[in-house]
Amino acid sequence: MPRIMIVDDEPYIIQSLKKVLEKEGFNVVGAENGSECLKKLQQEPVDLILMDFFMPKMDGRMVIEKIRGMPKLKDTKIAFLTSASFGERGMEVLKELNILYYFTKPIDIDDFTSRIKNLLKR
Repeated sequence: MPRIMIVDDEPYIIQSLKKVLEKEGFNVVGAENGSECLKKLQQEPVDLILMDFFMPKMDGRMVIEKIRGMPKLKDTKIAFLTSASFGERGMEVLKELNILYYFTKPIDIDDFTSRIKNLLKR
């Protein structure tokens, strides 16, 4: 079963999404910040990362730039979790970082799992 990492500085977001994804049969791991994410990815890669864009110390863009710089992780599928919608510049950033999709918080759970399954099929 695919392994998914949820990276968000709000633990309740991690726990809520983890519960939803585990019901669908996914193996889910959480990380509360960019440093923890990078450390866990070094130990065991994942099939998809759901990353909060706005986090303290190291935002989503910084973490993804580090991931994309690591040969064994550079092709990892990533989608953003964000509380703000992306404007034109934001869409350029998504393309530049090779981000597949972004979910706007609050997340529509009915749509969420089907999109996750589609992202994993790509």
